[in-house]
Amino acid sequence: MNILILAHDAEGLYRPRHELLKALRQVGHRVIVSIPRGTYYDKVSALVDEVVDTPIERRGMNPVKDLQLIMFYRRLMKKTKPDCVLSYAIKPNLYGGIVAIKNHIPYMPNITGLGTAFDKGGLIRTYIVHLYKMISAKAHCAFLQNVANMEALEQLGIHWGKVILLPGSGVNLNDYRAFDYPSDDGKFRFVLISRIMRDKGIHELIDAARLLGKRVTNVEFHILGYCENGYAKKMGEWAKEHNIFYHGPQDDVRPFLKMCSGLIHPSYHEGMSNVCLEAAASARPILASDIPGCRETFDEGITGIGFAPRDANSLVEAIERFMSLSYEERKKMGLRGRNKMEREFDRQIIVNAYLSEIQRIAKKVL
Repeated sequence: MNILILAHDAEGLYRPRHELLKALRQVGHRVIVSIPRGTYYDKVSALVDEVVDTPIERRGMNPVKDLQLIMFYRRLMKKTKPDCVLSYAIKPNLYGGIVAIKNHIPYMPNITGLGTAFDKGGLIRTYIVHLYKMISAKAHCAFLQNVANMEALEQLGIHWGKVILLPGSGVNLNDYRAFDYPSDDGKFRFVLISRIMRDKGIHELIDAARLLGKRVTNVEFHILGYCENGYAKKMGEWAKEHNIFYHGPQDDVRPFLKMCSGLIHPSYHEGMSNVCLEAAASARPILASDIPGCRETFDEGITGIGFAPRDANSLVEAIERFMSLSYEERKKMGLRGRNKMEREFDRQIIVNAYLSEIQRIAKKVL
């Protein structure tokens, strides 16, 4: 079959889904990917049959540009004649779904999280909900990453004909192996791996670092990730503080996971946090917001510690609670996290779910 995959970012497609791309080709499908040029574009290209440079903006709703994207998808599907369409992220899900359904092409969106539009409400959310209602009943199925997102969509009147709940994007247990816990030198080194933006909790992390910096001298915060608009300058200022270290975007975060005492992830909303899964697979304890998409990745007090989102004081309390544990307790917390990933979040689960649904489509098409 011809399988068309729509996404808004090459890195966001490649990192958590390169195993799926490989698997689709290995079983004999022709795979075409629609993404904008940028980092990881060539890596995606090396795995699939064709990559199409796509004019898509990740943020904002511009009626003219969004209409252009719909027309682009229309031309693309007319040219490539896909037997099914997979999509990731809100614009590919909505606009790709509209075109696929209109052309009677089996369509499978993956809703990786509801994002800021659903969080803030207003006209944009109303518009998005309206479009999802248009396509939900006619989609072959929808992949969702947590129960809370599924229930939130249903409460808004978005009813999918078939929903498949996935354990996020899963984690490659071979790429992320359990590291030995760092030796006890009296220092606590926490790592944040994220895009640098408000909704990922960067302000709460900085506030927590400042509060703790007044009390103790043995805590470091290591920050990795790309700065979204307006945050490069802020991050440069924050990194001047004695306990904050900014390392920029990293292609390979494993050396930082290896050296850290634990991961901090103060996000406001997630589908299922990939960085939490990767850290847990590396046998590192998780300190994360108690929100859907994070709380599923750890067991409270066993493999990690939760805290209230948007609350620096709650984050400080979680860090201090973690620091009060003995070295052996922190080490065991990480190892139990690795065991949880092996039981519940192996990425092959996700690959198998996609292959199963595509096989159902193939039986009807071929």
